[in-house]
Amino acid sequence: MNITRDEIISRTQCCMEELPPVWEGTLSQNEGVTIDRYIDAKIGETLRAIALVAPPHLLWVEEYPDLPTPEKHQDGSGSITLDTEILRPVSLLMEGWQRPVTQFITTADPRYELQFNLFTRGGTAKPVAVWNTHGSGKQRIEYYSLPASYKQHRILELTCIMPPIDNAASYDLAPVVVDALCYRCAAAVYDITGNHAMAEVMLSHTTL
Repeated sequence: MNITRDEIISRTQCCMEELPPVWEGTLSQNEGVTIDRYIDAKIGETLRAIALVAPPHLLWVEEYPDLPTPEKHQDGSGSITLDTEILRPVSLLMEGWQRPVTQFITTADPRYELQFNLFTRGGTAKPVAVWNTHGSGKQRIEYYSLPASYKQHRILELTCIMPPIDNAASYDLAPVVVDALCYRCAAAVYDITGNHAMAEVMLSHTTL
């Protein structure tokens, strides 16, 4: 569904129902900032947080723009450095793999250490991909693995979740994501005002 920024603000206010007078006072004392401005400031940040945890089928999955050239390693593994920032990868399919990777692990995952052993690492039937951050600060995907005899590595598919535009006038979101966004924005406003108990109540309504 397409929802405007003003509609998000209005629905968030409805989630909060009627603010007790004491909280209205707290908001108005902060240089006259109104509740809708607090909500507006939290939309982009909150949507990013949701996009990091929500199932991909509820989000805006896109093909990665301008597929990069993978860096091939002698043992058949490789890495892909991303020049364009993404929030998270969704799927990766390399030429030679029998299926794509749709569950990415991190360097903290116990399975990561297994990728350094030729007998326990991923292969063409069950490839493994690691979502990593390069030492230079660039995002990177490490993948395991292709036969060492492959002379060239080529990406067939790379899909991802791109960062939302913070100040967009509208967003195209699944209804369940809209609900989560509004309740989380409401929780953020309650946290700003110091009403942490109500913030927890708002978060309890989210299903993502």
